[in-house]
Amino acid sequence: MKQYKMRFLIHCLLSTLLLVVGQAAERVDYVKDVVPILRAHCVGCHAVDDAEGGLVMEAHAGLMRGGVSGLAVTAGEPNSSRMILRVNGKAEPRMPPEGEEPLNETQIATLSKWVEQGALGPAGSVPSMRGLNVPSIETKPDVLLPLSAVAVSPQGLVTAEGQTGRVLVKDANGQLLHALTTQNSGIEKVNGLHFSREGDRLVVASGVAGAYGMAVVVSTETGEVLQELGGHRDVLYAAKFAPDGNTIATAGYDREIKLWDSRSGELLRVMLGHNGAIYDLAFSSDGRVLVSACADETVKLWSVATGKRLNTLGQPEGEVLAVEVTGDGKFVVAGSSDNRLRVWTLNASDQAQTNPIFVTRSVSDSPLMKLQAGSDGSRLLGLTEKGDLMVIDTKSWNSVLTLERLSHRSTDFALTSDGKSVLVALSNGELARQSIVVVRQADKVLSQARKPRYFEIPAPVEVKESELRKSLSQAQNPVMKVEGGTVIQGAIGERGEVDAYQWQAKQGDVWAIDADASEGSLIDPFISIVDAEDRRVLRVRLQATRDSYFTFRGKDSKQIGDFRLFNWQDMHLNDFLYAAGEVTRLWMYPRGPDSGYNVYPNEGERWTYFGTSHATHALGEPAYVVRPIAADGAAVANGLPIFEVHYENDDDPTRLAGKNSRLIFTVPKDGDYTVRVSDTRGDGGDKHGYRLVIRPARPAFRASVDKPKADIRKGAGREVVVRVDRFDEFDGPVTFELQDLPKSLGSSFPVTIERGQRYAAGTIWAADSATPWEEEVTPKIVARANVLGKVIIQQVGDLGILKLGEPPSVVPSIQPAQKTVGVSESWTLQVCRGQSVAARVVVRRKDGFAGQVSFGKENAGRNATHGVYVDNIGLNGLLVRQGENERGFVLTADPIAEVGKRSFFLRAEVDGNVTSFPITVEVLP
Repeated sequence: MKQYKMRFLIHCLLSTLLLVVGQAAERVDYVKDVVPILRAHCVGCHAVDDAEGGLVMEAHAGLMRGGVSGLAVTAGEPNSSRMILRVNGKAEPRMPPEGEEPLNETQIATLSKWVEQGALGPAGSVPSMRGLNVPSIETKPDVLLPLSAVAVSPQGLVTAEGQTGRVLVKDANGQLLHALTTQNSGIEKVNGLHFSREGDRLVVASGVAGAYGMAVVVSTETGEVLQELGGHRDVLYAAKFAPDGNTIATAGYDREIKLWDSRSGELLRVMLGHNGAIYDLAFSSDGRVLVSACADETVKLWSVATGKRLNTLGQPEGEVLAVEVTGDGKFVVAGSSDNRLRVWTLNASDQAQTNPIFVTRSVSDSPLMKLQAGSDGSRLLGLTEKGDLMVIDTKSWNSVLTLERLSHRSTDFALTSDGKSVLVALSNGELARQSIVVVRQADKVLSQARKPRYFEIPAPVEVKESELRKSLSQAQNPVMKVEGGTVIQGAIGERGEVDAYQWQAKQGDVWAIDADASEGSLIDPFISIVDAEDRRVLRVRLQATRDSYFTFRGKDSKQIGDFRLFNWQDMHLNDFLYAAGEVTRLWMYPRGPDSGYNVYPNEGERWTYFGTSHATHALGEPAYVVRPIAADGAAVANGLPIFEVHYENDDDPTRLAGKNSRLIFTVPKDGDYTVRVSDTRGDGGDKHGYRLVIRPARPAFRASVDKPKADIRKGAGREVVVRVDRFDEFDGPVTFELQDLPKSLGSSFPVTIERGQRYAAGTIWAADSATPWEEEVTPKIVARANVLGKVIIQQVGDLGILKLGEPPSVVPSIQPAQKTVGVSESWTLQVCRGQSVAARVVVRRKDGFAGQVSFGKENAGRNATHGVYVDNIGLNGLLVRQGENERGFVLTADPIAEVGKRSFFLRAEVDGNVTSFPITVEVLP
């Protein structure tokens, strides 16, 4: 009996042991059994950065947390777990979705058993869900792997060059110091190299696309791997040391920016906000701001100290591929896939900020992939997608040199420490060195290309076309010989006729060609100049730097206002605008969403430049911002057209001569030149007479003044507007002086019309205590200017009889933003180029007057330097509302504003437009 009991006990123990062993053998392991299934079928749609339905299956915690529909896994209950029901088809919609490979029965059974066993997570580390199950393919020994990255230490003592699975660290002589490989450092594809400021450490941006991203920090002295900075879920494109070397920023395809302690490898913070791959990073020169370039078509600025986003720059119209901060810390520069280089101002702050766009340029017909600023701040180097390496001048932001193409495509570059040469990584695995010391001035301006010579000749000779023809053969439209300094009375006798007059000219001489319709003539003259070989003479070439088109509505040939242009934010004051052969110039920015640019001269009919003729522009018509390059100057291709402007004209560029033609001709070389005269419509007949003058150019001006139309009120002023008509392309400043003003009055004179401008404004002002003068006085205005080295003085006229009136309904005054000064106290408001400053306008009301007081709209600020304007005024302009006594305003100085001091006042639209006492606005660099 005892023997039987013993056998039964042994049998039970063995059965239990076999059951335990069997159950242990059948337990499902999350890492070994579940992860491969999820990776192959689920993670593609349920990753952390793209979680369909809010369900993250990339990690155990996310899977157990569930999604927007609730729990996906109920531990121990496979028959009620949504994940199991969806994969076995018992619940809709079935997963994976239609079109994707479904799970087989074995995989479903594995997941079901895992859930039944409690859906336990991993006991230790989990391999990346993004690991790649691909076969290992060995590269043939004779294959040349491209260099993908190159870097030079700030001291120039060490260089690094990287390619897939290898980084070579060399000394200044090219001797190998250390070799990093996948085996000794873990690096895979090398996308970026960056040295610390001391040059003692190198950080490598690496990883495997679709799997993980990792940065490796290496000692350049020993070659030892100091830190491995992981945690990214996809390949890294950028890893950069902060200027102080204490922080490293990493970013890549997983849309995350991570900041690390470079010494300990501790993760400091993660910055989220981009919606695409992050291709590049750059620290500000003080290390307080980090700038990122992203495929979501934005540049973002981040506070390094807090990780907070400071600003998003959304102007790019394509993926932003490269970003850089200039050495002086003033600008952020970015290159994007829309083939544009954009520059923003960078404020010296790690607080939330606005960063106005400074300039936009098309510098290549291929996107910029990398940017590096020179240490002296004068130039920027850029590498394009097609492998061109170009030098960009940081004053004009134009490309001035494209380095000679090498035998193979360039993939990366690094400036040497002396800035005189550049190391270029090539697609065949070689490293080349190119010099950038000599930069061709491809954008030399016209004034440097030729030196004009102004001269005088005796009184012009008058001749008739009919007399000139008598001595010629009967050939159709023969060329008639004349002398320079001739006045010709002629006529276009029939349709299509072209009269031609030839004279000799010397290089550099400046001639003026005038063609006017005779009295009662129907001709609309058109003139052009050809050389001895009957070829049109080229005046200038205009290289487009930005492209645009007319929006909202077109423009006739006279309008100056409301030029609405696509991408107007990328344009700037004084930019030349080319459209349909006409060149205008931008004078004033749009003043809100329902407005457009004003063009020169901001009043009357618009001016044209380079002798071009006025044209009508249609809605949607292409337009380009252009820059002049000399006719014989080299141009660096930037993907936009170059327009040739010849010596020809239909209408006077300044419209002073109406539809008559005016042309200034600077002779390019000695020879015979012919001026052709025709009707712009091709008409002709008895009433198509003209007067053609070939004369030496004589730059000159004609000054005028608008007299005050009302009394000078006590406590306020009256505006005096002065103007100049400019002849033969005279472009200089003109100063107006006021004489014989009564002692009871003050003024802001002398007043200067700035170079290239049409008008300016001054004010005559009476104090509250001003007393009437006994005799009638008529103050006089005198204008003076330097023309070709001579001071020319003109008596402009008088202001009429001035009278003193009673105090106006309001006495306006300009006050500082934070304090109050006397109504007639002189003070200076300072504003830096590219910045704004606040001030106030205060009105002292007369008893019984409580109405609103308007100070104008886009022209609210009077007599400010061109480019200084009252900003942010809205649709109603600068307005003190009914019953109120003051209004704050902002004065902005554009970067083109001339540095210096100038009187400034406001004009209230009451009592015939009274003005404030003038203050001084000083524009600082």
